[in-house]
Amino acid sequence: MARASVLEINSGNYGGLPQGFRKLPDANVTLTSSDSGKAIIVIDNSADRTITLPAEEVGLNFKIWFAGTAADGHDMIIDSGSNTNYFVGGVVHLDSDDAGDNVATVYSDANSNSKLQINLPETGTMVELICDGTLWYVNGQVVSTTAPTFADQ
Repeated sequence: MARASVLEINSGNYGGLPQGFRKLPDANVTLTSSDSGKAIIVIDNSADRTITLPAEEVGLNFKIWFAGTAADGHDMIIDSGSNTNYFVGGVVHLDSDDAGDNVATVYSDANSNSKLQINLPETGTMVELICDGTLWYVNGQVVSTTAPTFADQ
């Protein structure tokens, strides 16, 4: 019996290693199903930017990474588009200033929160989203001086 290689095990858009990447422009963006499985790279932005998720489909997954050259002075908002297609789960906030709490968990309300606002992201910020066809499961970490927040539309 032939042994499968790691590359074969991790191929496809439904899990495993990212299958390429998409570097977002300094603008509001709507992702498409063809972005599923890719690392979505966010760089320094000139204003708060919204990343809108595509229509729900079983197995869609996005790995959103902040890859700026310094802490961004603007927020990144991930939007599912509808309180019906809300986020389940949460993120770990790693407070990057020297005062206050160092690590805290931030959860969605798991019944209507359809926006995740990542305030002033820094290096190390990475959020993964997986869709079950209706809901978006979220997990990750946010490095920032300001905690992320979940909200309704």
